[in-house]
Amino acid sequence: MFQDPFSHQHPLNAEACDGFDAERLADQTGELNLSSAEVTLRQVSIPRGGKSRDHLAPTSTKQFPQGFGPLPAESPRLTRRRWLGQWAFAASISVVPASVLGRGGTLPPSERVQTALVGAGARGQQIAAGGDRVVAVCDLDAKRRARAKASIDAQAGNQACRQCADFRELLAAEDVDGLIVATPDHWHVPIALLAVKAGKAVYVEKPLSLTIAEGRLLADVVRRYGGIVQVGSQQRSDPLFIRACELVRNGRLGKLKRILVEIPTRGGSNELWTPQPVPPGFDYEMWLGPAPWAPYHPRRCHYDFRFVSDYSGGDVTNWGAHHLDIAQWALGADSSGPEEIVGRGKRHTTGLHDVFYDVHVEFHYAGGVIVQLRSGGNGLRFEGTEGWIYVTRGQLQAEPKSLLNSPLRPDELHLALPEGATHMGLWLDAIRQQQPRLINAPVEVGHRSATVCHLANIAMELARPLRWDPSAERFVGDEEANRHLARASREPWVFW
Repeated sequence: MFQDPFSHQHPLNAEACDGFDAERLADQTGELNLSSAEVTLRQVSIPRGGKSRDHLAPTSTKQFPQGFGPLPAESPRLTRRRWLGQWAFAASISVVPASVLGRGGTLPPSERVQTALVGAGARGQQIAAGGDRVVAVCDLDAKRRARAKASIDAQAGNQACRQCADFRELLAAEDVDGLIVATPDHWHVPIALLAVKAGKAVYVEKPLSLTIAEGRLLADVVRRYGGIVQVGSQQRSDPLFIRACELVRNGRLGKLKRILVEIPTRGGSNELWTPQPVPPGFDYEMWLGPAPWAPYHPRRCHYDFRFVSDYSGGDVTNWGAHHLDIAQWALGADSSGPEEIVGRGKRHTTGLHDVFYDVHVEFHYAGGVIVQLRSGGNGLRFEGTEGWIYVTRGQLQAEPKSLLNSPLRPDELHLALPEGATHMGLWLDAIRQQQPRLINAPVEVGHRSATVCHLANIAMELARPLRWDPSAERFVGDEEANRHLARASREPWVFW
């Protein structure tokens, strides 16, 4: 008898887990890259998650404050972007994989997209390695910045990659076509927002946002500006996840009843702590940015930021942004979401780290499908009236096994990518051809998937059932819950 894939934990490894603990052990995870020069931040005291937080409910009529205001629709700084668009039109207005544009599978220098890496840890460098040419690296930590430059230069065989400590320098750089944003989560939206307004393409790591409201704001701005933004939900470019979603969406399981989602979750440390001096070369004040001011401790920053709710949603958003994204895709809910949520979880009551772990959350979708999120293994199991499908990185199983060999008819939904396409490659092709439609994980999709993760955390925070209106993106008749849609930000990083 075939063993239930959810009856045990599947072994984890660094490759299968976006680096997972290997990044922390190497102390090379992505960080933010800003300079505090000539910027005064007002300290705002905001209690951390688990107690009363000063949330700020969003409104639809707020003006953009200074620093976040709209830029002109046409900017003289976009000469290289315009050139790329003209070149793409001359070549073709259809999808042209980069591998066929140059000899030997490489592009001539004049046609290569030039990017800048914002967040120079291991994950950021891993992502940037899939790009055409990295011309700049930006990070708040001078040591990490220098290590990343050395690595990029070694790969390129030259010393051309420049360094900077303020990502805003890149917004005015004529030789930068796109930004790769691999910072802590609380900086994803602010950097992406300003980059899109400056006419830059953006590849932003998952989870897209720290809150539901800021994700909606970015999605709206990208739509208004016609921005090219790819979210780092790379499982949408993985053939196994694509195949699983094709089979589910085309009814091979009969009526879909339940999706079991298991993610590895960690709570960080509950050790007591005392403030420590900020290391030389690390601009901690700007690392905090829009987050509440707090005294420095190394377990607050670098890889461990993901265990502090002021900067991240923990593994619920770290891994949930991958697997709940696939659940959304399989449900055809890329512009929607669940209608009811109930959950419980544990978290530390002492120490710096306060995110949820040991989670159990249930989402109810229209049509009766239930998505269950829980800690433990690492994958998804789709259950229907005609069988089940289990998928994780490197593994696809089904019962009956014949499901996996079921061919798709021409009139059915096909999700497969062009041959040879990669997640980063799709973004690069979209930049070359100035065609946002080539993106397969656009910002609206990233926002909706991150929203499901945030709903899980809010449900565990309030410890009671919640009703959600995915069209209005608000909780139904529940102003207490709606106060968790957004958070107050420190000036000048206020965009409500």
